[in-house]
Amino acid sequence: MQFYSDTSAVSFCGDDFWSNTQIRCNERVQYLHETYAITVDDAVTSLLKEDDCICNQNGETKHSIHNDVAKRQVSHQLSFSAGVLVQDEKKSSSPTIFEWKCQHTCSCLPNFEQVMKSDDDVVIMHQSYKSANPETWHWGWKSQRQTWIDLHPNWVFIFWNDEQNALLANCTGFSDVFVGRSGIQQADLSRLLYLHHYGGFYSDMDYIALRNHQHLFNLDDQRQIKAQQILLQGREDQVVGFEWGYARYRQHPLWESCLRIARQQKGKTKRQGCPIWFTGPKFLNRCIKKFFGQQNKELHHMISYGKNDLMILDPKLVAPIRGDDFSSDCGKWRNVTAGKDHNDNANDERIWTEVWPKSSCVQYLNDSGTYAVTLYSHSWGTGLKC
Repeated sequence: MQFYSDTSAVSFCGDDFWSNTQIRCNERVQYLHETYAITVDDAVTSLLKEDDCICNQNGETKHSIHNDVAKRQVSHQLSFSAGVLVQDEKKSSSPTIFEWKCQHTCSCLPNFEQVMKSDDDVVIMHQSYKSANPETWHWGWKSQRQTWIDLHPNWVFIFWNDEQNALLANCTGFSDVFVGRSGIQQADLSRLLYLHHYGGFYSDMDYIALRNHQHLFNLDDQRQIKAQQILLQGREDQVVGFEWGYARYRQHPLWESCLRIARQQKGKTKRQGCPIWFTGPKFLNRCIKKFFGQQNKELHHMISYGKNDLMILDPKLVAPIRGDDFSSDCGKWRNVTAGKDHNDNANDERIWTEVWPKSSCVQYLNDSGTYAVTLYSHSWGTGLKC
C-alpha cells in the first residue's frame, strides 16, 4: 500500500491534529513513526516544532521522548509478532484477520507495514458495526461477510466497532468531527477515516461478494478502471453511494476534504439530522463535486474525475439492485435479508449458504458480470430519522 502524497508535508501537531486528544507525546511519536514510516527523530521534531503542541505543554524533551519511544517499540514489536495478525497456517494462501488486543490507545490500532512490504497486491478490507459479536449482527451478515473472506484469500480483514472507530478518529485528529453525532453518522464518517488513513476497501455488512475484486480493481480496458486511484459504488437511484468503496492509495486528499466539510457542520440539526444528507450519499455527492469543481454539474458513472483520481462505477458492477426494488427476482431477496419468511425457513443461515447461491438472482447477476451486490438490510431501521 502506497501513500498518495509525501507524508513529510503533513502537520502532526497544532490545533488541527492534536488539540482534541489527551494522548502522551511519546505514544504519538511511536504512532507516527510506525504508521507513516518516518524516523523517530522526524516524528519528534514535527511534534515539538510548534509552541502550542501538547508535547511542549507537558514539558517533555526530545531526548526523553526518544528514549521512551525506543523502550515502547520493543514491547510493541513483541506483541505484533505474538499474533496480532491471525492467519491460517494450514493453507498456502489464506486470509489474514486482524485481532484487536486493546482499543484504548493509538498503539492498539492496526499497523500493516510488514504485510504491505511483503506483497504489493494485499488489500485491506474494512467492515464495521457497533458490536464485533456475531450474535448481535443482523441475520445473514455472518454468511455475507464470509463471501469476501472466501473469495479473497490474500486480503487483510479489519472489523471495527464503535469504540475502535472513535479511537481512530481521536488518533488521526478528527475526534471533534464525531462529537454530538448519531451512531449512524459516526459510522458513515468512519468510512472516510478508513480509506484516508489505511486505504484499501470498505463494504457494508450486507454486501455479498460474487467475484474476486482484484480483477475489478485492475481491469485494464477502454474504461480505464485500473488507472483510477478511487473507485466508488454507482447507484441508479442516488448516482453515488458509499456502501462500497476502494482507495488504491492511502491519504488521498479527497477524504480529508470531506472530513473538513463535516467538521464545519455545527449544531444538533445537522449532527443529529438525516444521515443521508449530512454524512451519507447526498453528503458524499456534494463533497465530490466541491473537490473536483463540479458544483454546477451532475456526476456521472464511468467518468474519470481529476487526473485519474476517481471513478464512480456503473451500478451493474457492484450495486445492481435499486434501493426501492422489492419485486424483481433480486429485489425479493431484500424481504429475506429483512428476516421475513422464505419457504418457512426464516432466519435459517443455510438460506445464504445453500439457497441463495442457486437462486435466479445470482444467475442473473453472474450473467450480468456483477462483482458484488447489496440487499440493503437497513439495520438502522427508524434510526435514520429521514
